[in-house]
Amino acid sequence: MKTSILTLLFAILLATFSYAQDETTAKSKKEITIYSFIVNRVPDGSNIPMLGFLNIATGTHNSIDMGFANFTRKDQAGVQTGFINSVRGNLAGAQIGFINTTVKNAKGIQVGFINTGLAKYSGIQMGFINTSLKKSSNIQIGFINTCTDSLKGAQVGFINTSIKKTSAAQIGYINTAKTLKGTQIGFVNLADSIESGVPLGFLSIVRKGGYHALEVSVSEMYPLNLAYKIGVSQLYTTFNISYNPSNVTNIALGAGLGSIIPVGNKVIVNPEFVSQTLFANNYQQLSSFSVMFGYKFNTHLSLLVGPSVVLQYGTNKKPFNEPFFSFSNTTTKNDNNIITGFRIGLRYKL
Repeated sequence: MKTSILTLLFAILLATFSYAQDETTAKSKKEITIYSFIVNRVPDGSNIPMLGFLNIATGTHNSIDMGFANFTRKDQAGVQTGFINSVRGNLAGAQIGFINTTVKNAKGIQVGFINTGLAKYSGIQMGFINTSLKKSSNIQIGFINTCTDSLKGAQVGFINTSIKKTSAAQIGYINTAKTLKGTQIGFVNLADSIESGVPLGFLSIVRKGGYHALEVSVSEMYPLNLAYKIGVSQLYTTFNISYNPSNVTNIALGAGLGSIIPVGNKVIVNPEFVSQTLFANNYQQLSSFSVMFGYKFNTHLSLLVGPSVVLQYGTNKKPFNEPFFSFSNTTTKNDNNIITGFRIGLRYKL
């Protein structure tokens, strides 16, 4: 009985691996087709779907491969789905797995943990790490998205990087581009230069063509304010330090956002929101909104003046620091203060 079972199993295994056929074309006459549920191997131009643990197409394969590992040595038109998917030629179709790689041009979709296109990519990459090494027109959605050449399309993830020109939208926590011709939306945006487009975020750093300015001003709360502004004129980040010698807690630190709206060649409108903190036993917070009207003496120097409103609040409520001056100082039902005043400042654009 045992001998019969072993003989049957051996016969099945032998049949699994011994199925072979000679190809009719001269190019692949010497190649053998192996077709089983363990190892599948088909020659160039044999478009038989492969379903097995290891699937190998020694040439071009226009079909479906499903297994743990799928390898196509030339072009693939169709679908590869498995843990490891690799096409050494061009891809027209989809790769779905843990590690997906296309050596030449890709047109289609990669879905997996690590997706890599070593040449031009046109389509979608969705995974934890998405990489295209050549000029690409694709959408990358993942945690880390990288294009080492020019990019058209979009990058959506935690860290988005395009080494050369970026004609795309970058949406993430950190966005980096050499030449930006699109939109960056994130907490930190980095660009060497801007051809067109706008970076929108808490901190945008543009080396060429960005907005960098220093400002000294007088406000309703502090007789001396110093600010450094960085970003682009459409949306910049301001970092402020303020001083009032009359207060016990006389230094406040803060940050905010502002925008430069040109009105003609010499006049600008500059709305700005700033939040400042006084770190002391009597914790206080100042949230202010101002609308400054500026006159540009030249390319660098501007004079700005305009009204402001401040919300003053803290954990211990009273006593609050007294304003340097104000038009009004109203206490709300929650024992917070609303203070109105104005600001005047001198700004130098770097």
